[in-house]
Amino acid sequence: MRKYPEIHTVKKEVYKKIVNAFVPPKVYVSLEQNNGEEAECIVEKGASVKEGEKLADGVFSPIPGTVEDFELKVMPNGNVNKTVRIALKGQFSYLGKKINEVDYTAFSSDSLIRHIEEYGVLNTFVTDRPVLLAPQLKEVLSHKKRLLVVRLVDDDPSRLLDAVLFSVYRKEIIRGINIAVRAIDAEGVILVCDEKFERTEDFNEIKVPVFEVKLQPKDFPAALAELVCQNVRKNAKDSLFKKVSKYDLFMDSSSVLELYRSVSFDMPVIDRYVLVDGDCIPSTGVLKFAIGTPFETIAEHCGGFVKQPASIIVNGMVTGFSAGSLNVPLTKYVKSIRFNSAVKTVSQTQIQCIRCGNCRRVCPVSLSPDIIVHHLIGGAACPADYIASSDFCVECGLCNSVCPSRIPLLQTIREYKSKFSAKNKAAGIKHFSSEKTLEEEGIDEKR
Repeated sequence: MRKYPEIHTVKKEVYKKIVNAFVPPKVYVSLEQNNGEEAECIVEKGASVKEGEKLADGVFSPIPGTVEDFELKVMPNGNVNKTVRIALKGQFSYLGKKINEVDYTAFSSDSLIRHIEEYGVLNTFVTDRPVLLAPQLKEVLSHKKRLLVVRLVDDDPSRLLDAVLFSVYRKEIIRGINIAVRAIDAEGVILVCDEKFERTEDFNEIKVPVFEVKLQPKDFPAALAELVCQNVRKNAKDSLFKKVSKYDLFMDSSSVLELYRSVSFDMPVIDRYVLVDGDCIPSTGVLKFAIGTPFETIAEHCGGFVKQPASIIVNGMVTGFSAGSLNVPLTKYVKSIRFNSAVKTVSQTQIQCIRCGNCRRVCPVSLSPDIIVHHLIGGAACPADYIASSDFCVECGLCNSVCPSRIPLLQTIREYKSKFSAKNKAAGIKHFSSEKTLEEEGIDEKR
């Protein structure tokens, strides 16, 4: 497994525990539901809304207040979405209130999925491509045999959110795992955890078999789905776990905790745990912010800027992306925000490939991303089998991280895979994806 030790978190004053951020005077709530479609707003300008009141399908007001207007805003991922601007006013329904926990065992699988769909719970296991959890549950439930894979560590070495949440909310996450098991009637649970992980008595609550995949703190990209599957099939002795595939349900600590909170307290998704760091702010830590809080307000809560940020990195230095301004609002898929000064910011100017070979050296599946991309964008002719080997790509992003020419290697390969994979398979062109590997090993992915 490749190691990537060059990425480090910024060491400075750290909040001793996870804290609630102060309530923002205004929020900008996106109506986009991370599937490319904009939900239809059901509130009008000037309307008074309560905390947790429905604004659109899967979208809820994070604060009580007045709908001031509707604005187009650039989101953290660069999309331009319609937002509902709400000014704080009135009493809270959830914040500061004692809410009794609901017995999730009273819910059937169907009722759990309906609840999750209604309240807009998101799955952020694939950090740069979050999806609504309810459709995933329905798809997984359609398979004959099902496993639940929960990543308790972070997939990006520069981000510590999932690991911190598990260390603080262990009991809640275990209950969230049980809710997910019940929702898909899972036969077993695979925990992707740190090498120091010890299974405590709390895990006895999980009534199905459990298998552990222990990773070194700096192993990357070992926590990605395809590599987790390879690890389990290689090391598990139980035939149940050897059948794990990408068609099973993969979740992270953050999503499991969100699932627990939504089901157990009958709450819509109105806030978000976020790791905030960087050399531009005096304090760093994991805080809980209301959805729609502008990034500038988030920085103010951490003491304001001691340096002006030259870049704002969302969701990690390896797997994340750069936000365009401080005016972008917090969305349900943001896990971390790093405010970097010019000293910590790498130039994003793209130049011609210098044939350094860095991308080949770090590729965990021994591809040559530079050569593949060169041919994909119109270079010299190349055998179809060679280009098709891009199906081996696990989309970890390491090639992008080390490319001094700033060539979008991952994005180019991903675009090829999504655009041409089905077409090539229909034409009979051999691909070397994990699907073929599973077939050769006698594993029925659809089970």
